[in-house]
Amino acid sequence: MEKIKVYIEIEKFSNIKYEFNKELNKLCVDRILPYPYFYPYAYGFIPNTKALDGDELDICVITDIAYKNDVLLEAYILGGLVMEDEKGMDEKLLVVPVHEYDEMNELDKLNVINNDKLSNIHWFFSNYKSKTKDKWSKVYNFIEKEEAVKLYERYKQGNPGCPAPHPVEF
Repeated sequence: MEKIKVYIEIEKFSNIKYEFNKELNKLCVDRILPYPYFYPYAYGFIPNTKALDGDELDICVITDIAYKNDVLLEAYILGGLVMEDEKGMDEKLLVVPVHEYDEMNELDKLNVINNDKLSNIHWFFSNYKSKTKDKWSKVYNFIEKEEAVKLYERYKQGNPGCPAPHPVEF
């Protein structure tokens, strides 16, 4: 299984929505999520990918460790979440830090993530934009690792199916 590098923009349990500004090479506050919306896990993206919404491919880091934002982390893909928002399809990959992989018993199926965690992720991404004017989100389903890896491969820069690249340098 291929290790990927992920960049964390938002810390676990934060309600501050940061976006990485490529021109400034810095994290910038995009907005504050209203109560009761807090990111259930560290959240960010996979550098040098480009999804259908024009942004890098989003990730949620499934771990109990409270990683700070503005860090790169090596991870493995567990599965994904298929959803849509006001900008179009907005898939998210669910990843686990490399050093936790063995602790999760050779992850081959999304079902190794307990249902409460999956329900929490589903609820958050279904509702976190509901109190923000002109924003919305709709969650369709979770996908298994095999399909999530294919999604990652499709959005990696340099692949024929990948939209025009916009590299991120760290």
